[in-house]
Amino acid sequence: MTRPMAPSPLDMTWRQRSHLLFVWSDAQEGEHHAFADWYQGVYRQEIRTIAGVLTVRHYERHEVDITRGEYAPPPFPYLGILELSVDGAEAARDAIARIAALHREQSAAKRPATWLYHPAGEKVGRSPAVTPSLLTLAFANAVPGRELEFREWYITRHIRHALNIPALVSGQCFERALFQQPGAWDAAYSMIAVYEQEGTPESIIDSFSALPASTFDFPAMDISPERFAEWVYRPLADR
Repeated sequence: MTRPMAPSPLDMTWRQRSHLLFVWSDAQEGEHHAFADWYQGVYRQEIRTIAGVLTVRHYERHEVDITRGEYAPPPFPYLGILELSVDGAEAARDAIARIAALHREQSAAKRPATWLYHPAGEKVGRSPAVTPSLLTLAFANAVPGRELEFREWYITRHIRHALNIPALVSGQCFERALFQQPGAWDAAYSMIAVYEQEGTPESIIDSFSALPASTFDFPAMDISPERFAEWVYRPLADR
């Protein structure tokens, strides 16, 4: 029996993620219903046809603030996370342009923000029991002058420390790409950590209170309100 030919390793790379594109969106005043129909329907289908886009998942900002008012929420309530396979960050230019055009063509939509990041370390933990799951996103920067120390600590240590919180089952760090077309909101954070979770936002807050203070320390990370943020997002289904 002739064995099937194995796929070329080079061909396989075009079906494997190189970058994440975070697309932040919002509705025009008084147009939330029309926006939601478009965003979860026609828009999502159009995004899936863009060259280089492997997967699309849409989320909305959760109403529970796990920082208890310490940090401001991101200004956009809707978040699309697109897995891309492109040959270098600048090759995402056309996908970003198409996304911006789709928002311009929809009168119910505001101008989006588009942030391009790439994986900075391995995913740790395990997959959630149900996908897509709630996500906790942490937006972080280094203390100026300590960028290398921050990067190594965050990617190899803190991403693992965070799984001391029982609600969080996986984590991965993504680093801001040098090429950006940010649109309506500058990509102000050098690192975004994406945590999949099974517990509720309230259970995360409870964990912050229950865990010993020694569980977490934050060397080289700037936790000032203008340099750090953290929020929970819930997945949106297709319409």
